[in-house]
Amino acid sequence: MEEKRYKYMREDFGDLPVMLDHLTIYLNFVGDYVEAANCLEMTASQTMKELHLDANGIEILKVAWCESRSDEGIPLDYEYDRVKNRLSIRLAEKVGKGRKFLVRTITRCFPSDHILEGIYRDTTPPGAPQQYVSQCQQWGFQRIMPILDDCRAKCTMVTTIEADSAYTHLISNGDVSRRLNPDGRPVPKPGDPSRQVITYENLVPMAPYLFLVCVGTWDTLVDSAVYESGRSVRLEYLVPPGAAEYVRVPMNILKQSILWIKEKQDYEYTGETYRTICMNKSNFGGMENVGNTTIVTDAALVTEHTLDMALLYAHAVIVHEFEHNQCGSETTMETPFDVWLNEAYTVDVERQFMADIFNPDFMRLYQVDSIRNPLLGPLAIEDAGHAGRIVREGFNDPDELIDGVTYVKAAEVIRMLRLLLGDENFQAGKTLYFSRYRNGNANTDQFFECFEEVAGRSLRQFMKEWLYRIGYPRVNATAGYDSSKGSYRIRFRQEIDPGQEPFHLPIKLALVDFAGNDIPGTQRVFQLNETEAEIVLDGIASAPAFASINRDFSFYGTFSYTGANHETLALQARLDPNAYNRVDAFRQLTDIERIKLLLNPDDEVGREWLALCGEILADGDMPNSLKAYFLRIDEQPLNREYATWYPELVAARERLMLAVNRKYRDRLGQEFMSLDTYSGANDATHKAGIEARMLKQVLLDIISIEDSQESHGMILNHFYSATTATDRVAALLALNRSSAPSRRKVLEEVYTAWHTSLSGYANYLRVVAGGTREDVFEMVEAEKGRPGFDITQPTWSRALFLPMATNNRMVWTDQGINWIADKVIELAPINATTTSRLLNTFQHVKKLKSPLQAKVMAALEKIVLYVSQEASPAVHGQARAYLK
Repeated sequence: MEEKRYKYMREDFGDLPVMLDHLTIYLNFVGDYVEAANCLEMTASQTMKELHLDANGIEILKVAWCESRSDEGIPLDYEYDRVKNRLSIRLAEKVGKGRKFLVRTITRCFPSDHILEGIYRDTTPPGAPQQYVSQCQQWGFQRIMPILDDCRAKCTMVTTIEADSAYTHLISNGDVSRRLNPDGRPVPKPGDPSRQVITYENLVPMAPYLFLVCVGTWDTLVDSAVYESGRSVRLEYLVPPGAAEYVRVPMNILKQSILWIKEKQDYEYTGETYRTICMNKSNFGGMENVGNTTIVTDAALVTEHTLDMALLYAHAVIVHEFEHNQCGSETTMETPFDVWLNEAYTVDVERQFMADIFNPDFMRLYQVDSIRNPLLGPLAIEDAGHAGRIVREGFNDPDELIDGVTYVKAAEVIRMLRLLLGDENFQAGKTLYFSRYRNGNANTDQFFECFEEVAGRSLRQFMKEWLYRIGYPRVNATAGYDSSKGSYRIRFRQEIDPGQEPFHLPIKLALVDFAGNDIPGTQRVFQLNETEAEIVLDGIASAPAFASINRDFSFYGTFSYTGANHETLALQARLDPNAYNRVDAFRQLTDIERIKLLLNPDDEVGREWLALCGEILADGDMPNSLKAYFLRIDEQPLNREYATWYPELVAARERLMLAVNRKYRDRLGQEFMSLDTYSGANDATHKAGIEARMLKQVLLDIISIEDSQESHGMILNHFYSATTATDRVAALLALNRSSAPSRRKVLEEVYTAWHTSLSGYANYLRVVAGGTREDVFEMVEAEKGRPGFDITQPTWSRALFLPMATNNRMVWTDQGINWIADKVIELAPINATTTSRLLNTFQHVKKLKSPLQAKVMAALEKIVLYVSQEASPAVHGQARAYLK
């Protein structure tokens, strides 16, 4: 019999046996456990004698048949299968289809400090009682109490929380019951003033995975967002004691997001209060919970240790989680196989917001970086051949669905859909979708049916190829100008694997003249839905300088222009009005130099390429972020055929950077010193100077590639002069790659100064793991052994271990390969999410050159042997997939 590849398949999500109507919940936080009483009100969808509920790792105390919510009930027989996580209840009598009935469960759950699902133990403020938060996506509710843990089991609920009176906040979904809690705050428990209780009424149907309960000690920053109608929404930020000052910037981002969503997405929040809660531990950046959003403290606070990339992330995650009120909470995916609907549309909204707040060219280049990320980016995942379908065939753990395919590739699919349909049709389609399925569930077909309906066209080919297939289009183009006809012809071809159909994709293009202007009438979105197709642009009076094709990375995949020689690419890098294509043209030239060095390491770096580097460096009118993207020399090539030549790519990058360094050393230093990133640290929004700091880091990387005393001095001067976290960390990263005599001493000083801060310590750990000296593994192990390091703290664990996965100089050695294997084995029972990301290091094992491939295969076999399939199914399955 063939081994089942996935634990869960779509056919496992059949019709629900009951409709869940209402939950009446009482949660009592008592010492090491939480006692949960839950009265489930249901309507039978079929005749039934037994009810099966999901229950994971809890203790069952009582199950009863009830006549009302307040009824103690008649005890029922049940069986609890801990392997299948199923509670089977024998009902008191046969229940016919359409009959309403009530079952009460009384159970206990036992919060963990590292299983970050259900209710778990978060970091507790000094002197406060134990802090608890919950994470229910996807199946965390069943770790709290028995439930039909299904996206379609949307119901109303009333939740009462009882806990120690020392807590400042007891939080759940909905509005506070003013009948029971007239001041909107917990009240003393009758007869026991050491305890307090509060009741929340959530009267809008909600999926179980959106349930939230938080019991803890926070300070609160309060504000409001006021719509044009005059209606006000109360905003609360719950932060660690003493940290309220650090959420003023995030609060302003939130207010901006709420009003932007109303203006651009026509969505108005319906609740009285929108609350953001800081959590120290989470596998994810944030989680929407109907009226409450939990965000990791590292991202929720803007402090002296906040990096620019973290500030960008703060803007993104705040608007992202708020948009989930519409896409996810009100209109909910039907099954985990439709999770991409919740996330891709929301990411697309987030991206539009970011393009309005920051430089849109910078933002698009930043987004394409996430597409091409060599570890977690969807192109890398698809190149490995194990995953890439947006609508999955199956899964072993729902956390597998939270990856670059769902969040990045799928978001590109939404972007391409808008390009293909046009803004007007896309707007009409999304309005129809959210109105038709509001307060309900929707699946992938229903989503596309709304767009087909308003556009009056079929999207079957688009759906089939983009959603149900691993792989991406590889498009090439040839072009030519016919002076006799005044026409310009572009022919496109998709490389199609045997048995595959072509993708339907949009290609943004225009012709550009020798003055760097688009030729009027040539801008368009060409729709390619065949293996080969062409477009003829007529009325072109004279030959254009070049064709600007695939503007803004208009389709997800790879593109090559056969007619683009060195001269044409250099011209495009100088003149293209489209910033993305301008940078991409130069990157193609860099790729030519890189591959030349891969194939012949002794070859010389091209003079033309170096001359163009000098032009870019000297261009005083170029925006800083654009110049940074031009001058940043990545290890990863555009040509994906060479993407796994890791040691050779490290050496080629160093050769290219050294060539630029030696030719323009003085100019690089002058440009570096001319960028004043030190005097703008008091900017109230923290946004000023982001692009300058980005450029300054790129310049420092090129300068410090020459490991000299002069470079060491510049690095240290930058560190001690810096007034922002980004500049400090950039200097420390350069320092930890150098042979500077003071390297370890300075790092130890930084540890002493930063380790008491959650974000500061994380920054320090990233610096340590990014080192390229021979002592890096020793340093990582030393940090892991520090008394203050907590391996169950995901922020710190990610910071210390994940950078090694992309530290190609060190990881592709015998020591590095063994280190990855040992860390995967160690981390798997502690945090499967971080472990899975670390294991991605080996995803391209079948494409590695010899002898690396044999060494990685041996490491994977070791992981499969020592990581239990029962305890860590996702990690075990991932390693086995790589071996196969």
